[in-house]
Amino acid sequence: MTGEGDGLITRRGFRRPPSFYDDRLQEGTTPASHFFDVITNGWGAMPDYADSITAEDRWRIIAYLRALQLSRRLKLEDLTPEERNRVTSGARPAVPAGQGGTLLQSPQTGGEKH
Repeated sequence: MTGEGDGLITRRGFRRPPSFYDDRLQEGTTPASHFFDVITNGWGAMPDYADSITAEDRWRIIAYLRALQLSRRLKLEDLTPEERNRVTSGARPAVPAGQGGTLLQSPQTGGEKH
């Protein structure tokens, strides 16, 4: 959930994956298509998820990953006053009617997602 590679899988004895915050995995260095391929076909100890995660949801996962990465690089003072207010108040941007939400707008509840 945090992108550090320290989730439930590693607590159960599996090899720890790299942190999504490693320089080599950042946008501009590693394309989003790499993550899509890894989710689709697996990599190392990670199995493929092509049959259990739709292509649309794979892209949503990658968008969440990129948001996590960006959250580590930006400083609060780099945001516009409106963005800073949303972050500090915990407010989410409004979603136009009929468009639904995204993973980036969904509040995290409960434990980790697999």
